[in-house]
Amino acid sequence: MNGRTAIVHRVISVGIAAAVPAAVLWVNGEIGLEFIVLGAAIGFAYWYWGPSVPPL
Repeated sequence: MNGRTAIVHRVISVGIAAAVPAAVLWVNGEIGLEFIVLGAAIGFAYWYWGPSVPPL
């Protein structure tokens, strides 16, 4: 990955990690630690495997 693509990839993974707990907060009005961990896990998975894996 070149420099610009790597930065965009990292920003998307952080956005995913923040979007999961934000969506839960928006729907439920409260947030739990498990949703923060879930968002971090999904964001890390996207960062690690990312778009380089072919779709199933």
